[in-house]
Amino acid sequence: MSSLESGSAFEPSGRGKQGGSSLPSVPRRWTPPTRVHRAGLIALGLLAASAVVAACAGSDETLGTIPADDGGGDGGDGAAPDLIDSDAADAGGDSTIAKDACSSAGWCATDVDPKLSFDDLWPLPGGAAVAVASRDGRSAVLLYERSSWHVIHEVPFVLTSVWADTADIWIAGADPGYVAHGRRQGNNGIDPEWNWTAHPLPVQTPVAVVRGTGEHEVYALADTRVWRLAEDGGGWAVDYGGDAPAPDMTFSSLSGTSKDDLWLTGHRGIFPPCAVVAHKTGGAWVTVIDGTADPWGPWPPVCEPPEGAVSLVAYPNIATATAPNELVTFAEGIDGYIVARMRHLPDGGLDIAQHDMPFDPQIPIRDRRSIWGASADDLYLAGFSKVRRGRNLWADGGGWEISTVAFEGLPLSTQFHVVRGTRSDDVWLAGESYVFHKTID
Repeated sequence: MSSLESGSAFEPSGRGKQGGSSLPSVPRRWTPPTRVHRAGLIALGLLAASAVVAACAGSDETLGTIPADDGGGDGGDGAAPDLIDSDAADAGGDSTIAKDACSSAGWCATDVDPKLSFDDLWPLPGGAAVAVASRDGRSAVLLYERSSWHVIHEVPFVLTSVWADTADIWIAGADPGYVAHGRRQGNNGIDPEWNWTAHPLPVQTPVAVVRGTGEHEVYALADTRVWRLAEDGGGWAVDYGGDAPAPDMTFSSLSGTSKDDLWLTGHRGIFPPCAVVAHKTGGAWVTVIDGTADPWGPWPPVCEPPEGAVSLVAYPNIATATAPNELVTFAEGIDGYIVARMRHLPDGGLDIAQHDMPFDPQIPIRDRRSIWGASADDLYLAGFSKVRRGRNLWADGGGWEISTVAFEGLPLSTQFHVVRGTRSDDVWLAGESYVFHKTID
């Protein structure tokens, strides 16, 4: 292991505490929830991307024990401060949830330190998972195998994103430009060793997301651009975006199923917002939704799309790729909230289906932190204290229900940050103080 010693401050220990109108219509763009709309042919055009290669001299630096000046940590030996008090199991709340205890919906608790915040999680085949968890400005990378969590790496700043496959883990976080790669060494199933290498981006801002679709297909979202790592790991180049950050753009999610199926969501402007959705297919990025608006124009506001795209007045907050060439996103509009399913067709057309969210009047950001589905017809939406499950949203009779995480009739007063899975019977839910695993459909 890289920086883990026996008795790490991030070692799992004890249990934690336990304790709540539609978008304006866009002509020729959106339809009622029960119909699918063909948004017309979209011209396939490759957005020119500048090849910006990371010039940092330390791009191949091997990470081991964290030095004192790496991110401002206090401990010269790289050890995390003592984060676990003797009363860790009594951190507050009404009761303790035992390891493996399950809610009536099948969410089963795993044994974690209740003082950690699990900020992102990536599921692996066979019931395994990788997560990044933080406390007091530090983070750990944890691997779930053989029914328990194991700390495999620590850094002296907050990590916010993780992507993994069987032998590789990629992490990113709050330190400007920070991306690192961990590779499992050998096949020691009892106590595998991990080698960590930094691959910093040439930016002065945090990396929001790191994602991959294969061993040589790794992407990062930073500075309102999508970056792609060279196959030999030698440096990063801009894959979507210009030479400099766009001043009026904000990107919020990056997801996909393969190197020819990557989706980016975000928005242009602040008020009114114009949604931006781009899809990488056939080796080229296609901007399928885009537009600009006049903040002093008539009401309701209108986003004027460029040629080859359609427009939407909304903030697409979170998204998930549910099938090849298919994306589901939660969007906040001027007058309400929707969940939209987008299908990019082989001829360049875009099919869009819309489901209006039935919550009124507000859905706080804390209640819409993550969305995932085994398919577009079986979705989970995670937020504060609760998980909603949406079934058959695009047909008559479809809707949302609570997938309860309550124990002994009491809801958990905690923030969930991520819901993600590999199948309908392998879904993970992680957040502050808790990680749950659902293995029944």
